[in-house]
Amino acid sequence: MSDLYIIPGGDLAALLPELILCGTGVLVLLLDAFMPNSKRLLPPLAAIGTLIAGWFLAATAPSGASFGGLLESSLLTVAIGCVVLVSTLLAILASASYLRRENLGGGEYFALLLWCATGVLLMSRATELITLFVALELLSICLYSLAGYHRRLSVATEAAIKYFLLGAFVSSFVLYGIALLYGEAGTTRISEIGPYLTSGDVSPLAALGLLLLICGFAFKMSLAPFHAWAPDAYQGAPSPFVVFLSVAPKAASAVVLVRLLALVMPGGDAGWADLIALLAVLSMAVGNLVALAQRDIKRMLAYSGIAHMGYLLVPMVTLSPGSYEPLVVYLLAYALMNAGAFTVVSLLYSEPGEQHLISELSGWGYRFPLLGVCLTICMLSLGGIPPTLGFIGKYMIFVQAIDTGHLALALVIVATSLLGVFYYLRVVYTLYMRPEVREPSGLVIDLSGRIAVVLAAFGTLILGTVPGPLLDWVKGLGSGY
Repeated sequence: MSDLYIIPGGDLAALLPELILCGTGVLVLLLDAFMPNSKRLLPPLAAIGTLIAGWFLAATAPSGASFGGLLESSLLTVAIGCVVLVSTLLAILASASYLRRENLGGGEYFALLLWCATGVLLMSRATELITLFVALELLSICLYSLAGYHRRLSVATEAAIKYFLLGAFVSSFVLYGIALLYGEAGTTRISEIGPYLTSGDVSPLAALGLLLLICGFAFKMSLAPFHAWAPDAYQGAPSPFVVFLSVAPKAASAVVLVRLLALVMPGGDAGWADLIALLAVLSMAVGNLVALAQRDIKRMLAYSGIAHMGYLLVPMVTLSPGSYEPLVVYLLAYALMNAGAFTVVSLLYSEPGEQHLISELSGWGYRFPLLGVCLTICMLSLGGIPPTLGFIGKYMIFVQAIDTGHLALALVIVATSLLGVFYYLRVVYTLYMRPEVREPSGLVIDLSGRIAVVLAAFGTLILGTVPGPLLDWVKGLGSGY
């Protein structure tokens, strides 16, 4: 009889954050099934599991490769993992009042959310294409389920079906791209594919395979022209879940794009840099121009998210060690300000699935002063107005574009950001300078929801006012990556 294979302790230690998230998800599910009266314990339990996983992720020094080189921990993956877990924690806090108000069971919701976070962390650390695809599918299946979680609403079911069909189609693109790269390079390890792609003797099929992978993860980041799913999915999905959906998959996809682009840039074919620049410009232009015409706040934030992912691509146009710091800072800023905005939306709109008209917030800055101030801070940060973290992130991206000689991209950032300021300030104007048009009814504004809003809004304000500790933390992310 063959000897049993024992996983080395170092590999298990490297996987500890993911194991904690998975185990907490299973525990939440079992608790909900066998102790139905303990539903109020589920959000705190899920939040504690996320905090413990985050502590192990941040406190443990990057351990390098694990599981035979299939996974890798670095300063960049730790930083992205922290951003993902921040968005997971805020989504958990924001979800408690929503689930109670809509009378939806919470066990499977929190379990799926934790398993989503597990998939995101694995995806950001995968250095082998099959491992990457398995992590992507774990993430995607949970995302599709949560997008249609409010199953009594036709708009939620419609959004989930659209998201599933498009996502399954894109997954086939990714799998076909992996097959082409394996067929041409003879390996699925990303580090071993790199020398082949830069050898100067690359076949058209290998280039097509890489292009399919880039398109697949551009879909996950909702980059134009792969963005059609985002507004409908955001509209139908539970608003607290969109706190996670709008950030975490995009953060992991950004890391995957960095890994893929590092194979061919710098020193490779300049056409890949031109492709990324084109995607960035299209996303910034389409996202901001279409967001201008939106009257629904969730759809407006969906289209603005497309623009923000365009800004995030700019440091990847000329990939270098200096690209990682603006990338991580901007992702953290986006996680906080987007989480705050969607949490306020979930608290102040009592009819999920219906239109979330901006005009319905008229005068509510005075009726709900705490939520009004927090939403204002988030809108200012989304617009890149100081002294918020959104301004710091956008400034770092702008400076990086100038330093690398991309003046045209820098000008596009400025021009499209001015468009964004208009529709973000429109929300602030509606909150404070228009008379009320409706009385609040059916709202459940609990303590956990307020905590999520305050953490998100004042986090972006404090980090924007005193950015030194954050900038010191992200310094040197590109070293050795």
